[in-house]
Amino acid sequence: MTNTKKRIAIAGTAAVIAAISVSVFAYFAAREDKPNLVGVGEDDISISETFTPPDQTKPYRKVVRISNTGSVPCYVRAKIEFSDSLSESRAYFSAENADSETPPETFYKASPAAAESYTAHLPAGWTYNAADGYYYYESAVAPGKDTVPLLAWVKMEYENGAQVTPHDIFVYSESVQTIDPKTGAAYAGYADAWSKFTAASPS
Repeated sequence: MTNTKKRIAIAGTAAVIAAISVSVFAYFAAREDKPNLVGVGEDDISISETFTPPDQTKPYRKVVRISNTGSVPCYVRAKIEFSDSLSESRAYFSAENADSETPPETFYKASPAAAESYTAHLPAGWTYNAADGYYYYESAVAPGKDTVPLLAWVKMEYENGAQVTPHDIFVYSESVQTIDPKTGAAYAGYADAWSKFTAASPS
């Protein structure tokens, strides 16, 4: 897309982590062409990540927050995707100990389809929508502020050393401002904002 900002952060040795941030201008985030903007301010986000290059036989830190780097409040959503389904099936996530170098004791399966999935144990403020695969932050994020971490630690489980293989984990985020540009009124909440945004976006 010609008018989206993308930022890719690559880190790691055995695992490569790419963070992609899409900024949304006014209401028209997903459009190929940039519309006329009439004094609405800029809705812009970035992915803030603390990443420790992993020894894949041990849990490693991957603290993911979404930062509002724009000038207006916004709602954000994110996707977490793996480069291959086998790596996803072996991965576990935790949001605990985000500010610590000590791995937490509790992890949950990264795959949304798994029993005891991480999606059912998200940190306060985040919710998962199985219909579209997005993690939604329920509160508006003020300019200059961050979400609480969506993720803090990753653990891979292998039966033996021969199973250890490189993999990618991609974090993709989007935002939409809190004001309906058609009416000038605030959206009723994150679900209302994203519902109307999706309905207005071209398929």
